[in-house]
Amino acid sequence: MENNNYNVIIDYISNEIGIDKKKLNVNKSLSDLGLDGDDVSEFLLKFFKTFSLEYDKANFNKFIPKESGFFINTLINLFFKKEQRNENEIYIKDLILALDNGHWVKKHNDI
Repeated sequence: MENNNYNVIIDYISNEIGIDKKKLNVNKSLSDLGLDGDDVSEFLLKFFKTFSLEYDKANFNKFIPKESGFFINTLINLFFKKEQRNENEIYIKDLILALDNGHWVKKHNDI
């Protein structure tokens, strides 16, 4: 998935969140980067504005995790090394895809 937009997104995330580029890859979620709840919302709104991307607010809001329980889930994942992948999380690959397409394309999997 490495293309020109890959480098643009990696640079953007590194600058915005302050994470070393070497620690970033397409399979990292925003929660892996330490963002939750309002942080995700603020990050995404700034991302959409910075890159002039269209988005459906109702759709992207479905991806914003609830802040309660985030700390506990993080501790469980750290201690038990559980790699839980939730397709309803936002990953770096989703940001690249949005930039490639010029708009937010990820759909929420309502369970």
